Amino acid sequence: MNTTLLKEMISQNYVRVNKHPEHDLYIYNYTQNAQFERVWNEITLSCRGLILDANGNVVARPFPKFFNLGEMENQILPNTTFEVFDKMDGSLGILYWINDVPFMASRGSFASDQSDKANEMLHGKYKDSWSLLDKAKTYLFEIIYPENRIVLDYGASEELVLLAVIDTQSGAEFPLQDIGFPIVEKYDGIKDILTLKEMNTSNKEGFIIKYANNFRVKIKFEEYLRLHRIVTQVSNLNIWEYLKTNQSFEEILERVPDEFFNWVKLTKTNLENEYKAIEAQCKADFKALESRKETALYFQTCKYPGVLFWMLDGKEYSDTIWKMIRPKFEKPFNREEE
Repeated sequence: MNTTLLKEMISQNYVRVNKHPEHDLYIYNYTQNAQFERVWNEITLSCRGLILDANGNVVARPFPKFFNLGEMENQILPNTTFEVFDKMDGSLGILYWINDVPFMASRGSFASDQSDKANEMLHGKYKDSWSLLDKAKTYLFEIIYPENRIVLDYGASEELVLLAVIDTQSGAEFPLQDIGFPIVEKYDGIKDILTLKEMNTSNKEGFIIKYANNFRVKIKFEEYLRLHRIVTQVSNLNIWEYLKTNQSFEEILERVPDEFFNWVKLTKTNLENEYKAIEAQCKADFKALESRKETALYFQTCKYPGVLFWMLDGKEYSDTIWKMIRPKFEKPFNREEE
């Protein structure tokens, strides 16, 4: 672990760390800022629920961040065989140990609603499976229960679905075996990943493609994405409001799936550029003449007199500019069917 780079990423708000409420364990997760600004390096890629102890030893190692097929520029896929798995629509659960007792964390927290529910299931319906767990391995699960529904409807199911088994120290992966938990669905016989984009199964999020070297990419169905953007209710007006009121942009990014990040980034940039253009024009036009009357008459010949009057009186003018560039409502990837 490059501790110098880790500290740098934390200080720059690209990695967030949360301490266990009772023990000297720490969970590290890349932030939405890292995803939004595409700050990907050995640390941000590996901090996807990585758990370390106080000495920096790896306690639980989830698989690293992986991307959508075609998402990254010049994305090169391994020239190896691959397996195809269901992309489930729940929350990632990471199993770790305290004094020979297994517990579950969600991707960024030891004490979230999702981890609390996962621990309830782990210590209840799955307690008989503890003897089959190897403490040298990290077990990853999809946490499924009705109250955690995002888009897909799994009915009344409350499950910890086994996704992967990873050697905690080396990162090597092991085949999925029956250890008392349901196992993620695998699709056999698929030879061409491009055909996966054309498939669209009802009540499915998409696919995970896992290559022989454990490199992963994901494919999400268009119908799932359409429903997700309805659920999240993120629009250009949300972005405008956050910019206008100078709120932390992380809050809105938390609601946005990564497939929408380019749209969010473009919308944010366009609004900021519009604001800067008006502000620059007003600063170039601004001048105070001998009397207020003369100045007012001059302002009326300029493009943005309202802003100039605020400047003249030494008052905050940003709200006026933001109101001038309030966009017409538009949702991510706006299309005719919406």
